Amino acid sequence: MAEEPSVKRTKTEDLGAGSEPDAAAAPAAAAAEEGERPGGEVTVKIQSRALCCRICSEPLKPPIFKCAAGHVLCSQCPEKLREVGHVLRLGTFCALCCKSTSYSRCVELEQFIDAMKVPCSNQTYGCNEFVGYQQKEKHESSCPHAPCYCPEDDCAFKAPACCLLDHFVTAHGWSPTNLGYNKPLKIPLARDRRFTLLVGEDMSLFLLINTLTSIGSALAVVCVRPHESEPSYSCNISAAGGKTDGRLVFQKDPHVSSSSLAGGVQMGNFFLLVPLEFAESSSGELTVHIRIDRVAS
Repeated sequence: MAEEPSVKRTKTEDLGAGSEPDAAAAPAAAAAEEGERPGGEVTVKIQSRALCCRICSEPLKPPIFKCAAGHVLCSQCPEKLREVGHVLRLGTFCALCCKSTSYSRCVELEQFIDAMKVPCSNQTYGCNEFVGYQQKEKHESSCPHAPCYCPEDDCAFKAPACCLLDHFVTAHGWSPTNLGYNKPLKIPLARDRRFTLLVGEDMSLFLLINTLTSIGSALAVVCVRPHESEPSYSCNISAAGGKTDGRLVFQKDPHVSSSSLAGGVQMGNFFLLVPLEFAESSSGELTVHIRIDRVAS
């Protein structure tokens, strides 16, 4: 038996008697026939300089202006050029056209930029967010996936904070100490030991930093995370002299600073200076007492 030729049904064949196709739906139907999704999204790559001001090279953000020839400028540069033109008696001019002109809003580009979504720069480290082009900087300033850095000399490792613990242990042989919040912890500290890794109950990472000076050891605590965020912490550090000394030094940090360690280890405003003579004469160790408290938001 011969096969019947297949016939492509048109939209008009599916309509009831006396019905007419909706003209407004025709473009959407045609797009559907071609496999497109009206009102959907497309992925494009654009050279970043195309979205920068032609004068100052800063990223364009509404309001955006253009000269009569179409050169696109940010909101600040037209006024700057007006001031320069006034001094040079050139009137309103375009530095790219090198002649007098007028400026108007570039609504088309503003609409284009408003519709743009871009990936977070921390995509490599696990952030899958696509954010508005104008919100990218704000998002990245608080993105939890931003990398933290290893503080050891000549180590270029960087990764999200959750990956640092494994790196410290496997790559550098650090021994983490579990820390209970609101509970004192006694730590024997060798004078030449730069970093002591503390792991909180919520798996937050803290470094007890020991910086040697000519008059003693400067001790400070930092929370290793990319940004200041909740929860926040306070810290008490104390150290006692030898058995016959009887002296005690104490420091309270009302707000433990957060750091990604991108610029290396910074001492900060709060640190405890432990005199050299506080170290045990036999072992050279310091006995440090530390307590980290979670601060209610």
